[in-house]
Amino acid sequence: MASRCPECLRELPEDAVWVCPACAYTLRTPAVAKFGIAVMVLGLALVGAYLMGPDQLGLESGWMPTQLAELTVEYFPLLVLGVLLLGMALVAIGAIRVRVERSRARAAA
Repeated sequence: MASRCPECLRELPEDAVWVCPACAYTLRTPAVAKFGIAVMVLGLALVGAYLMGPDQLGLESGWMPTQLAELTVEYFPLLVLGVLLLGMALVAIGAIRVRVERSRARAAA
């Protein structure tokens, strides 16, 4: 980790993980937020597949059990919505973690 804050150029203590205690600059994005962004990108790919048509994905070509393929095609809108909501929730958890660290840094200053 950097020994100085890129925003205010002050020395960082060893316990400063996500937020600079002097200026409350976000030093790192939590891994849960990065994973949430990746899940939302997957959700956008699923939206594209939904617009193309779930029947066109080749789920019923034989590589997947027939009943599972039929369920996937039938509930595809719920699958897309669930993936997008999961990604948003993970990003929100990461944002809350950064906000908590910022409030701790401001309280200590």
